[in-house]
Amino acid sequence: MGTSIQNTPNPKRILVIKLGSMGDIVHCLPSVRQLRDHFPDAEIDWLVERKNKAVVDMGGLSVRVVPIDTYQWRHSPGIGSAREIVEFLWELRSDGYDCAIDFQGLLKSAFVGYLSSAPIRIGWERDFLREPASRFFYTDVVKPRRVHVIDQQMELLQPLGIDPDWDTPPRIAPPAEARASVDARVDGRRGFVLLNPGANWRTKRWDPARYGELAGRLIDDGLPVTLTWGPGEEDVARTIRAVAGAELTAIDSTLPELAALCERARLFVGGDTGPMHVAAAVGTPIVSIFGPTSSDRNGPFLREDAVVELRMPCRPCYERDACPLGHLECMGLVTVDAVYEACRGRLNLDAAARSPW
Repeated sequence: MGTSIQNTPNPKRILVIKLGSMGDIVHCLPSVRQLRDHFPDAEIDWLVERKNKAVVDMGGLSVRVVPIDTYQWRHSPGIGSAREIVEFLWELRSDGYDCAIDFQGLLKSAFVGYLSSAPIRIGWERDFLREPASRFFYTDVVKPRRVHVIDQQMELLQPLGIDPDWDTPPRIAPPAEARASVDARVDGRRGFVLLNPGANWRTKRWDPARYGELAGRLIDDGLPVTLTWGPGEEDVARTIRAVAGAELTAIDSTLPELAALCERARLFVGGDTGPMHVAAAVGTPIVSIFGPTSSDRNGPFLREDAVVELRMPCRPCYERDACPLGHLECMGLVTVDAVYEACRGRLNLDAAARSPW
């Protein structure tokens, strides 16, 4: 450890740094909830990418959300962006934080904590950082001893004297307007299987045609199936609809609407993505397809949820854009049969039964 947290036994102003992605924000919710419970009178500011603000809002935490847009800062340089950066840095340094916790573990997030001038800046030890130079900006460091990322996030609370409650799951609730919008678009239906095929990483995407075949088989069993997707995934959705047939319900969704859809679903099927973690956070049963990432670290939090994956010596590689071996067999060899049987099992249905739903 660096500086002892005993110098500030009851921090009055705390900066939480967790910018994104969507799933990362969900993973951080239990930690911030416990931080709020332990310091009920503290002011807690959460620094987050603007596109992920809705996830924090749905977490129902008594925190002040500070949205920023680092993508725009990097890709749209100009007077407007420069002014926004200067104003952000000025406010950051003048807000008088007693403690900054870097849940992101990147050089940019560690540097933001340093710029906050907080006397206590908590992060992970060098060997557990994707960008080891981040360690330079911390005063207190933690060596994670647990495997799942949600548990690792909670371990960062220990320098503050917080004994993590390992049984605290992520929980979110969509706003009333999102629930009303979804109810209108699905005609009040509930109990459907929800498919979400998209992924920001190309290596996490299961073949859309296989999603379509899976949907068709579930529909043949009498299970109602709904497909949803995000911006830029329209071609994937078209392929799935073409394979699955006319009985597949399809609805695009915003992030709050996605959470509302998950609330109404009997089962969520998708990859290791933000939507899967949103589904977990509203309590929807899950079947998830894993390839380049570790389900032990990033998988659904509940043991009852199902993961379909192949145990291969090259996994996990955490490569985003292409398989380093050129075959992507970790996803390509996942069969429709395997995912279908996992769906039947998670729904507690006899795999041999074919009676209507």
